[in-house]
Amino acid sequence: MSKTTVTTIKDVKRLDTLKGGVLDSADLAVGFEFRGERIPLINPQRGIFKPRQMSHLLSIKTVFPRTGARVWYDDQREAHRQIYTGVHGHRSELAG
Repeated sequence: MSKTTVTTIKDVKRLDTLKGGVLDSADLAVGFEFRGERIPLINPQRGIFKPRQMSHLLSIKTVFPRTGARVWYDDQREAHRQIYTGVHGHRSELAG
C-alpha cells in the first residue's frame, strides 16, 4: 500500500474515533494534509474518484441499508466488514 493510501486510511480512522463512529459528508469534505498538500476524501459530484495525488481510485462513502429496506448494491450487505477488514486482498490499516 502506498504511503498516501495508508495516510488516507489513518485519517479516516482518526475522524471515525473523534466522531464516535458516524461520519457525514461535512466531516469528509475537509480532506487531510499529506506532505504539505490537501488531499480530498470525497468529491461531491462523484462517488468514486481519483485524487490527483493518488495512483488509485478512492471510495470512502457507502450506503448502509436501513432495516427492512431494499438492498440496492451487493456491497451494502458487507460494507462494514469490507471497510474495517479490507477488500480485494489488501491489508487494511483500519483493522485493529
